[in-house]
Amino acid sequence: MARLTAQQRYLFDLRGFLILRNIIPSDELTAAKEAISANLHKFHERKGALRNSRLEAFQGDHVRGRLDCGTMLHWDKPHCEVFRRLLVIPQVIPVLNELCGKGYRLDHLPLTIIQYKDAEGFDLHGGNLDENGQWMQDLTYDCRFGRISCNLLNVAITLDKVEPGDGGFVIIPGSHKANFPLPPEIAECDKLDENKYLINPALNPGDVLIFTEAATHGAFPWRGNSDSRRTIFYRYCPPNFAYGRGYFDKNAELAQELTEQQSVVLQPPFVPRLNRLHLEDDGTVGTTVRSEMKIAYDKEVFDNDYF
Repeated sequence: MARLTAQQRYLFDLRGFLILRNIIPSDELTAAKEAISANLHKFHERKGALRNSRLEAFQGDHVRGRLDCGTMLHWDKPHCEVFRRLLVIPQVIPVLNELCGKGYRLDHLPLTIIQYKDAEGFDLHGGNLDENGQWMQDLTYDCRFGRISCNLLNVAITLDKVEPGDGGFVIIPGSHKANFPLPPEIAECDKLDENKYLINPALNPGDVLIFTEAATHGAFPWRGNSDSRRTIFYRYCPPNFAYGRGYFDKNAELAQELTEQQSVVLQPPFVPRLNRLHLEDDGTVGTTVRSEMKIAYDKEVFDNDYF
């Protein structure tokens, strides 16, 4: 599989996101939709103080909240299986290797969201800086000497058709390089077509949207033709970086049921040179080997295989 083309790389560096079109097969989309329908009782609605929307443009009908579920990898078979397979998407592996580095790892536990008609969206969030203008290192996007690095990268799998203006995902292109905090008059946007800096990209079922969390993004209330907007999020970090804490208590027991390729992306954070497994661009498993002499010395010094 190929890494980013020169055009994709330029546009991702410029805008902070890219869309890989039609890469999830229809049978996988059907399996994911059927699994979600069979497990709707496991979704939780954001209500009250848990709502993601505070600003009017994102409130929707002021009643319905977004539905969330993050246990798909642990659902009963066969419903869990499609979400496990989506940990390793052939066309996405080389992109993650380029944007997060070989040995990249799943950070947050996966999340599936459902927005019903007029359900709330999500206020603009993320970004290179917080509201006080402080650098948000946890979300950092960087590009040095021709190499891109994303500390937190979102891979969003689209299950429902989205046209511009339908609502759902919105982003301020280029905001991953902002040097000033988001002004309130931009955060409080009221109409999409009046704010040319904010875009609501067209997406088709099977498209994969990849964006850096350093870009300011959010979601408008859902007003598309379908009854709901369903999206599956997988968020990834470089091999030696962590944002979330869920990988310890949720994924260790799961690894025994996964393929080797799937298990590789669930490793805890540590640098590749310490015998870290990784996925090559073609999906095969590789490793960076630390010499037996150094491992033996670490054992003598630290009474542990690794320092």
